[in-house]
Amino acid sequence: MHSLLMKLFIYITHLLALPMVVLALDKPELVSFDFRCLAMSKELRMKELYVGYAEATERYRIRLNDQSKTEVYSYRGAPQLYFYDQASGGSVLASYRYQPEQEMPLLLFYENVNAQSLPYNVVSIEDSWSDLGPGSCLLVNLTSKALYWKFGEERFKVDSKAQRRIDSADAAKTQVIALEADKNGKPARVYRAYLRNQDNMRRLMFVRDTTENEVGSVRVKVIQDFYVPKAASVDED
Repeated sequence: MHSLLMKLFIYITHLLALPMVVLALDKPELVSFDFRCLAMSKELRMKELYVGYAEATERYRIRLNDQSKTEVYSYRGAPQLYFYDQASGGSVLASYRYQPEQEMPLLLFYENVNAQSLPYNVVSIEDSWSDLGPGSCLLVNLTSKALYWKFGEERFKVDSKAQRRIDSADAAKTQVIALEADKNGKPARVYRAYLRNQDNMRRLMFVRDTTENEVGSVRVKVIQDFYVPKAASVDED
């Protein structure tokens, strides 16, 4: 009799615990991080999106800007973020999966030329000063092709969807030229500029494919950040 009661007790205990196990499996892993956004084209200027991680979860609004980075947004939810066109219901315009190795991600939004995919692509880069300090430049190739660069005295290739860090030259200006190979393999210039250098500045350069409404092959966006050291703390007597 005692053995039978024990078996019945164990069975009931497992039965009661089962819903808790199912709930634990259904509950998504939650992450918390801060991020900023940057639109890659004027078509996305002042575009409002609503961030959430599931259809039924509460969303909050962000507003894109193509001329400067947005304010810092704080997120808590599942690692897979979805950007909707409405505060509730509506359609998903873009998605992004959190990358825990990035201390301060900058989310780059640009239009997707593939009609079968979501309307916008989202790519994140590390944007912390500890990773990319003053006097450096991060070149990000968002295009569908490899580009060949002359950056001051340096010459190098940056593959599609790749990036390269370059240390700024000591000169006051740096000449930058970008080339792409045409269908016959002949190089053609797609970008040229003279960039001013400052000791307390870093530079972010983003290259994307042009849309059907734009002339040329690529568009280059340059964002300059200036480092301002935190004020030294003064001990009070």
